Amino acid sequence: MSKLEKPSQDYRLRLEKTAKPLLIVDYSFASDTALEPMKAASLPSLIQNPKIKTEFDLAQAWSSFARNSLGQRKLAESEIECWSGHYDQLGRVMLELMRMSRDKPEMLSKEEVYEMIPDLEEITFISKPGRIEDKIFCRIWFSLIRHPAFLELEIHEKEVVAFQYWQNLFTLALGKTNSELLKQDI
Repeated sequence: MSKLEKPSQDYRLRLEKTAKPLLIVDYSFASDTALEPMKAASLPSLIQNPKIKTEFDLAQAWSSFARNSLGQRKLAESEIECWSGHYDQLGRVMLELMRMSRDKPEMLSKEEVYEMIPDLEEITFISKPGRIEDKIFCRIWFSLIRHPAFLELEIHEKEVVAFQYWQNLFTLALGKTNSELLKQDI
């Protein structure tokens, strides 16, 4: 490497292997063996729109939104850009959030913790990423994966309750996403 070349500064979350690995850490759309079924699975009509009709459309829309809103401006003040898979991971977790909301009645019979999940009618916005308010989801995701620009995230006092609520839901969706990935033959 010459002195003029800048070393790569892509941020990539790496975790030590545990008995129950977090497969989401290595997830990208390219590595997903269930991508074709996601492309064929229609979203509930309540949240479909002209551009987003399938589960994959939803995941890809969130991946693109995060990439456009955060990737181009180098993740806040940080010079460290994200590994591209982290954007796909956000899309996959947002898809799981939608699934949890869709399947809430069935899940409630198993565990009361799912009471905190909003009903699908309450999150129709999930299939239209692009508003300023939607950046909270990106901020939550990048703080969860411990990107340096989001470790000491300043949250306006009016946002704290909403941020914590959605962060709790993200954590549930992240666990369910990882469980789904463990079922795949990766």
